[in-house]
Amino acid sequence: MPVTDRMLIGAIAANPADPNGAGEYRYCRTCALIFITALKRPDTSHDAHNWLALPALNPDGSQILARAFKRFILGWTPERQAELAKFAERRGWDMAMELRYGGGALNDAEASEWQEIVNGRLEQLKNQARQEIEKS
Repeated sequence: MPVTDRMLIGAIAANPADPNGAGEYRYCRTCALIFITALKRPDTSHDAHNWLALPALNPDGSQILARAFKRFILGWTPERQAELAKFAERRGWDMAMELRYGGGALNDAEASEWQEIVNGRLEQLKNQARQEIEKS
């Protein structure tokens, strides 16, 4: 079964991109499949194959999404920005960008706006990965 765009997006969204820690999602060109490997749980079945590391939406420790979210909310009112900053002081920016029902700080409309940004970035990373996969 060929790797679908949905499969790629899922791997990119969940990719810790840390092979020496939590792990790294990779694509094996030889087997035409996505796999994860980590120092503590290595998948050595693809070591001799032609593989590539998949991009990551938010690599572990990078704070890429948190920085993007802080830029994103600059368009909101100063009062709302202050509320989010206060929330983030207590719970962290990773939680501040989540929906209230999940313990975060965003209402439905705000979460929907933010999700459009995240989905756009995932689409870019998926296209980048697809281009790399198609190279031989």
